[in-house]
Amino acid sequence: MINERLINSERSNDHPHNVAWEGDVYSQVLGNEKSGYVHGLGLDPTPSLLWGRKFFLGNIIAEDKYNEAVKELKTKITELKDLNVKQNEEMSLMKWELSWISQVIRKLLIMSYLYLKISMEFQLSR
Repeated sequence: MINERLINSERSNDHPHNVAWEGDVYSQVLGNEKSGYVHGLGLDPTPSLLWGRKFFLGNIIAEDKYNEAVKELKTKITELKDLNVKQNEEMSLMKWELSWISQVIRKLLIMSYLYLKISMEFQLSR
């Protein structure tokens, strides 16, 4: 029945983009819309469940809670950014210290190699 009505509706329709309204093929098959129902879906979901209530005190209270939560999250983000800056500074310092320690160890290794070489040459020359 719906297919027949759709075919007839397409033939008689001059508009390429239809919006469902009273008198369309769906309302002819399903009947008039009832308050509190989503047309074609029955009792569940309800319009307020899908789209919410526009003027409801609970929404205002919820919005205040959301605004407070957003403020707290923005504060936390700022704190984490500051912490990130401090950690980057510490990381740079640690990299510099590691580089310095590597140079010292390299020099110590070279010095110990030279000491061993000189010691061995000295013992061989005796």
